[in-house]
Amino acid sequence: MFEFASSRRSRLFAAAEKLGFKFYVASQRQYPWNLAIDGGLVVLSRYPIVESDSFEYQRGIGPDWMAKKGVLYAKIAMADGDTHVHLFTTHTQASYGEVVITQPDVKRRLSQLFEFHNFLERILPKHRAAGEAVVLTGDFNVDSRDHVLRDPTKVKYEREVEDGVETSDEGKAMMAVLEGRGIDPKVLGPDNTDEFRGKTIYALHDALKERLGYHPVTFGNIVVAKDGNVLPRETVLTTRLDSTVMHSIDYVLWYNPDSKEHKSSIVAELVNVGVVPNFTPDREFTQISDHYGVAAEIAFN
Repeated sequence: MFEFASSRRSRLFAAAEKLGFKFYVASQRQYPWNLAIDGGLVVLSRYPIVESDSFEYQRGIGPDWMAKKGVLYAKIAMADGDTHVHLFTTHTQASYGEVVITQPDVKRRLSQLFEFHNFLERILPKHRAAGEAVVLTGDFNVDSRDHVLRDPTKVKYEREVEDGVETSDEGKAMMAVLEGRGIDPKVLGPDNTDEFRGKTIYALHDALKERLGYHPVTFGNIVVAKDGNVLPRETVLTTRLDSTVMHSIDYVLWYNPDSKEHKSSIVAELVNVGVVPNFTPDREFTQISDHYGVAAEIAFN
């Protein structure tokens, strides 16, 4: 939620507190003399946030230059006080319309994700104990769908499930960069030399893809009319250029490789994960955001 030149964030915090979300951290506020707007990141919690940190990425390109995007971290103490969840949320460089991996905005986005990886390398050794769950979420702006029709002779439009199984080149690059494995620099063009290789490898799990079996649409979804015409699902908050792109750009990434080594034998498990469209029937807008929400449920045994 962007705060710039409005009171929407303070109103959100007040409403959230009435619902029991008494703890929060957010992107640093920006002012006109900063020549920037904030990154739009917020974490709300019913449980105490005992540590927090943030990092601002290198400025974006194009319209994204105005937003100080980055990553926000919250160490959240669970009810027993004996274990924590380490939550990271991010908002990265956007692309508009069709995306080709050699575009400059894609390289800037992967550069920012490498900064995210370096932030993990700084935060996790300092704040995480063995067996404590790590969740990476937010608007990564990386489309993991490859948009190849599997049965084009019978179906002329992209289907969410059947055509969302394979992972795009940028989706593969995102995971490689965030994990620290790095990429072949030539993926981004013959003149690129950046490998984005980290010092530490984090074996992340794309929870939505692993649980659902496909990359779900979270932005620019479609509806198919009875006559077979493809129509945008949302037109109020989404630009015409992006209204039917069927992108999967919002994620729940999970990391807990030593889950059975917790000092108190508490095992954190990701038991449920999914997409939450948040439709708003009978309103002047059809959903509360141009993106669908993503949700995860963690059990502590």
